[in-house]
Parts: sequence; structure tokens; C-alpha cells
Amino acid sequence: MADIVSERYALSLYEIAADENKAKDYLEELAAVCEVFAREPDFLKMLLTPSIGAEDKHKVLRAAFDGRVEPYLFNFLLLITDKGRVGLIHDMYQAYKEQYYFDNGIVEVRAITAKPMSEALTEKLKAKMSAVTGKQVVLETSVDESILGGIVVKLGNEQFDTSLRTRLNEIASRLTNTIA
Repeated sequence: MADIVSERYALSLYEIAADENKAKDYLEELAAVCEVFAREPDFLKMLLTPSIGAEDKHKVLRAAFDGRVEPYLFNFLLLITDKGRVGLIHDMYQAYKEQYYFDNGIVEVRAITAKPMSEALTEKLKAKMSAVTGKQVVLETSVDESILGGIVVKLGNEQFDTSLRTRLNEIASRLTNTIA
């Protein structure tokens, strides 16, 4: 969860984006900006370095993002760099995304399986989770062979674990408690 500073910056940007009816565009562009910073950590480190002047930081930001992102988003990047908050960009993205998802009836669901799920099973799980939540589902799938079989579904703070590993651990625990 993003801290209060990140949330305030993100929600301010979200209000502007919503007023322009470009909230989704800003979300996608903010994700791309975060991807650039994740891919190039030295870029973000340079923007956080106090010994580098604001004008030099602005030049680098212009070269990287001016004309490639929405003008308000570009100005937002300049502002958070000037305020020394650019290091919170990933938290700001999370807060922005949470607000966008909330306003648009979208929920993130994470499914972990022992082997990759087929397209048909993925769509079936999406439809089931959509029916359960009453919201549009963004499904993120991943593979963890250590669960052996079954599925672990994470929805917000809830987790539904029907993995074989968990079932075996429960049986082992019961046997241990019975014997002891």
C-alpha cells in the first residue's frame, strides 16, 4: 500500500486525468514510465542525486519523456523530481492504479499454478472470479512448481489455497498431532 505522500500525488494526477477523460491513457503511460525506471535504476538514481541541478534533471527528463507522454504527466514528472519525490514513482503508480480500478469496477486477481494454465482455463477462471466479485477481472497468472498441483488464488487481501502442497501439509500436521 502506498504511503500518504504517494497517494496524494497519485490522486492529484488521477483527478487531472479523469477531468480530461484520459485516466486509462495516464495509467498506461505511468506504467511505461515505471518500467523505464525499473529497467534503468541508474536513471532514477540520477534524478534523486542532490548534487545534480534541477535544470540538468529537466533536460534528461525532456529527452526521455517529453512528447512521449501526456503533457500533464510530463509536468508531473518534473514536479516530483523537483520536490525530491520521484523515488516514490512506483508507489504513486500503485495508488493511481488502485483508484482507477476502484472507479472502473476492476479487480486484480492473481492465480498461481504448478503448470501454465491453458487459455480456456484462464478464461473460465476470469469469468468465475468476475461472477464472484461482480467486477471486471484483470488476471495475472504465474507458475510455481512447488505447489505440486491445484491453484492458489489471491484476491485483494484474501487467499484461496487449494494447492496439493497445502493439502499434504495439513494431512502431515493432523498425523503429527494424532501421534503426539
